[in-house]
Amino acid sequence: MKKYFITGLIILLPVALTLFIIAFLFNLLTEPFYGAVEALFERYNVFAEGFLFLNAVQLQTFIAKILILVLVVLFTATLGFLGRWFLFNYILKVADYIVEKIPIVRTVYKTSQDLIRTIFSSDTRSFKQVVLVKFPNPQSYSIGLVTREDGFPGLIGTGHEKNVSVFVPTTPNPTSGFLILYKPEELIYLDMSIEEAFKYIISCGMILPIFKSIDHAQKEVS
Repeated sequence: MKKYFITGLIILLPVALTLFIIAFLFNLLTEPFYGAVEALFERYNVFAEGFLFLNAVQLQTFIAKILILVLVVLFTATLGFLGRWFLFNYILKVADYIVEKIPIVRTVYKTSQDLIRTIFSSDTRSFKQVVLVKFPNPQSYSIGLVTREDGFPGLIGTGHEKNVSVFVPTTPNPTSGFLILYKPEELIYLDMSIEEAFKYIISCGMILPIFKSIDHAQKEVS
């Protein structure tokens, strides 16, 4: 009999202790706000009748505490989210401040940061057109992005010939590349969006978009 009793205690006590702690925390979180919610229920005559084995008072108490607990959990989670968000932003600002104090790293970091923001900004118009260019030699072609259609006049040949500034990104990292000046007639314009071009470059050519070339003679270059 003694062995059975001890075995029963070993099974029962953890369950009872768990329920006691849960009930204690439940009351601790809900009790400070219970009066306000109870007054609100009584004012608008909410849950004025009992339900099943609960009378009106018991039902109001149960619903009020459940509602308070849900609101407390939501408020705590929101507070934690805001705290982590502001803390995360603060850490980023401190990191930027430290990096900007390092002479050589500062230049590389700021240039890369500005370039990435320019490339991935949704409202950017920095890249105007996707083109095929002869690069790195006259026998091969690379994907290029037109950045300016009025590059440096007079730099190619003699006189004031037009030339186009083209950024040729590297793969799979399109944030680095080459800025090359071409004559307009040297470019093959593609009916491809900037997003499709980046997918093609980042995937090392594995994601092939559907596109067609546009006769550059019909392309009006300003």
